[in-house]
Amino acid sequence: MEQHRRSMAKAATYRVFATSLVFILAFLYTGSFGNAAKIGVSAAIAKTALYYVWERLWSHITWGLETQ
Repeated sequence: MEQHRRSMAKAATYRVFATSLVFILAFLYTGSFGNAAKIGVSAAIAKTALYYVWERLWSHITWGLETQ
């Protein structure tokens, strides 16, 4: 089972990557740096929490894992 801090590190690094894409798309769509930043930050916070919960739930599912 993964430790909590590994799940947090994975979630945080993924969020940086994904938030960059959300910010770019929001900026292209709105043409506003401020609106794009608001969209990017709010999406990052919500999705980071969701990803962490998702990872923790999957850490209890043994399906598809190989035992050594």
